Amino acid sequence: MSVDYLLEGDTAVVTLNRPDRYNAIDASLADGLVAAMARAGEESRAVILTGAGRAFCSGADLNDLEAEYETGEGPDLDSLLEQVFHPALRSILDCEVPVIGAINGVAAGAGIGIALACDLRVLSEGAFLTSAFTAIGLVPDSGTTWWLTHHLGVSRALELTLTNRRLPAEEIRDLGLCLDVVPDEALLGRAREVAAEMADLVPDALVSTRRLVRDASGSSLELALRAEQREQGRLGKTPEHREGVMAFMEKRKPDFRSP
Repeated sequence: MSVDYLLEGDTAVVTLNRPDRYNAIDASLADGLVAAMARAGEESRAVILTGAGRAFCSGADLNDLEAEYETGEGPDLDSLLEQVFHPALRSILDCEVPVIGAINGVAAGAGIGIALACDLRVLSEGAFLTSAFTAIGLVPDSGTTWWLTHHLGVSRALELTLTNRRLPAEEIRDLGLCLDVVPDEALLGRAREVAAEMADLVPDALVSTRRLVRDASGSSLELALRAEQREQGRLGKTPEHREGVMAFMEKRKPDFRSP
């Protein structure tokens, strides 16, 4: 299988599993990711996304498109993005529980978009990002231009996408793009700790916060205020909110699993 799924208590672990291709994305992997993220949203309270072997995700599998390049016309990358890459990306962006990326190696090309689509990230010491697109005459895709510009600003986004230089784990942490950098053997353990913290909270509140923050990055203050007001009005009526307030008053840890 191109994607493995394992449920560990409240946490789902989704693993991109094409290690011989550095977890490059083809239709099978994309379909598997969509199915796994949907399942995680139904069965878990947090999901860890990682890669098998030495890479997290090396982007598109160009070998899979070899026959189309040999025709002289080249592949229909427009349709490929619409039918394969964007559904895979949206399965992470729209997951019903928080997504923690355990970035275990290179995230290249579209792999950057997959990594940055995760809500939070933990990196192994050997992990790195590289855009790679302009090196083969393309522009970045899978949300890379949006993510890098919003996270780092125009100048740094241009530097990374025009030069394709490797951005090592320590620099990624210094730029605020991940929670932590840990030794390779400690990566999944640290990701499980973060997932457990998220699982103790309210998935609805976390996913709504994700949506508010993303929307706010492209909206006015007034629109952000209205969106916050709408979500607070809705969540304020939930039993989870009442449990949180009662636990605060009673000086105990809230139980959001059975409020």
